[in-house]
Amino acid sequence: MDNVFHDLYEDKVRPYLDFIDSLRALGVDQDLPLPTIVVIGDQSSGKSSVLEALSGVSLPRGGGLMTRCPLELILKNVKTDEWKGMIAYKDYEKKLRDPSEVEREIKKAQDTVADKNNEISTERITLKIESRTAPDLTLIDLPGIARNPVGNQSHDIEKTIKKLINSYIKKAEAINLVVIPCNTDIATAEALQMAREVDPSGERTLAVLTKPDLIDRGAEEQVNKLLRNELVFLQKGYLIVRCRGQQDIDDKMSLSEALKQEMQFFESSKHFRRPLAEKQASVPCLADRLTSELVHKIKKSLSTIESQLQSKVEKTNQELASMGDAPSDDSEKKSFLSNKIREFCNDIIALASGDFSQDFVSDLKLFPFSRECFEKWHCYLEQQESDLETEDDFRNKAEAYIESRRGRQLPGFLHYGVFECKAKRHISNLEAPALDMQKKISDKVKSVLTELAYKHFAELPKLLKETKVIIDKIRQMQDDEAEHMINTLFRMESMIYTQDATYSYKLELMEDTEEGSMHNNNKGLMRRKSEVSLLTTHLKTYYKIASNRLADLVPMAIKYYQIQESITKLQKEMFSILQMRDLVDELVEEEGTAAEKRQILIKRRERLNKARLALIKF
Repeated sequence: MDNVFHDLYEDKVRPYLDFIDSLRALGVDQDLPLPTIVVIGDQSSGKSSVLEALSGVSLPRGGGLMTRCPLELILKNVKTDEWKGMIAYKDYEKKLRDPSEVEREIKKAQDTVADKNNEISTERITLKIESRTAPDLTLIDLPGIARNPVGNQSHDIEKTIKKLINSYIKKAEAINLVVIPCNTDIATAEALQMAREVDPSGERTLAVLTKPDLIDRGAEEQVNKLLRNELVFLQKGYLIVRCRGQQDIDDKMSLSEALKQEMQFFESSKHFRRPLAEKQASVPCLADRLTSELVHKIKKSLSTIESQLQSKVEKTNQELASMGDAPSDDSEKKSFLSNKIREFCNDIIALASGDFSQDFVSDLKLFPFSRECFEKWHCYLEQQESDLETEDDFRNKAEAYIESRRGRQLPGFLHYGVFECKAKRHISNLEAPALDMQKKISDKVKSVLTELAYKHFAELPKLLKETKVIIDKIRQMQDDEAEHMINTLFRMESMIYTQDATYSYKLELMEDTEEGSMHNNNKGLMRRKSEVSLLTTHLKTYYKIASNRLADLVPMAIKYYQIQESITKLQKEMFSILQMRDLVDELVEEEGTAAEKRQILIKRRERLNKARLALIKF
């Protein structure tokens, strides 16, 4: 390939590619997505041939699935004639001195990473090539989509490959290079369908058409329609290349000779001269386009990468801080336990006070949940008052009730005992819904406190277990107290009492409302109230007074016993743990994976900080 790549991109392109490659070498792509060109295609689409033409080295070929794990191909154009290569995977790294070593080393790497049974692995192999003929480019080659298992391959090989491909192409930072043979129906190209599913507008997808020399006579115009973006629209469009075929390889055609023959093919073809002139045809045009696309993507992503690195570092520091350093001696263990319990208690206090400056208070949604329950309780009380007036069943029962209890009084006189009995019965019916609300909020409090315990003590199983036992014990205790208080409130309400002045005032308001209602209904003069209507008026008056009390007192009792007292007692119980000196060693004993997790976080913070420093220097 001409040295034009170096002259054109040395100063403007290589630094961007080197920067992203350095982040990927640090492993930063484990933590955040990096701008990448992802190469995908159906099996036997010519994907390997395209990569060979771009890299200038032979890659594994043959029948069946030749790419069995992601292959990161880092290409660098240099001025010298010396060819350099390097392959790395797992903890292995080897320098390559000749292009002929590449194919063998990749096969060896795949057998190591994905075993020798043609299975698929998500672990990446990195191949770096420095050459005078290489473009400045970095790509990730993924396995071709295979539909049928071969040999010892698992029966779900197609599903496995598609899952791996999708994990790369769905990322917004990925440029998807889809390889499609010219001699197949593009509508059946599964790789293109997958790319369009994650990128419907085609703004991240570039298609390259292969094997133009195998097109049936007369089908050339259909291919040109694709190149003109007239059939399946992609915002980045299509290019076309002609690479070595199997016969060319059998004839020992070199890659440099293949490039010359490709140029001759397009120049001599009346169908493809125009795409060549418009830089839509040939491997050099493809390399040029891919480099431009990747550098443009990197430039657009730099500010996002910076903010993501900052966010990831902060989150990692928070996770490490929450884990704390592993204590060694008795003094450190006591201090560690004290700090963990104090942090937990600070959070439950913030929870009890509704301190929404703490994100977890909003996330746990205890206050919104309890407020919603209290609002439903208030609505339920109002609905019961409305039923006193609107339910025909109630009026019929009230009339029968009055008649059955009439003594020597004349019609029109209301016996107080009748009113008292009906009022008690109606109010007592509210007790069960009140206790049901108390149970729901009790369950929510336990759930929230348990979730907080996991947040703080997930890595300390003994301390977590002890905390959960305490939460259960307090929950039972506070359930009993809250239920007792609600029972007491309803026993008090069974006395049927309010201040005379309060009742008279409310009754007068109720009568005025009902008279106004009758006037508005064009009933003319007020009718003499029936005994049922009179009973209903008195019941509604008293019910409004009683329900107003219960609308506040029941939620206050629940909030006090189930939330405030539960958290206060939990705080005391947690600090009492610190007095159990003989249990300190046991309580601070970490889960088996905690030390491993701490090391993972430390390594993540280290590579993220290195990446931030690299970005500052860039």
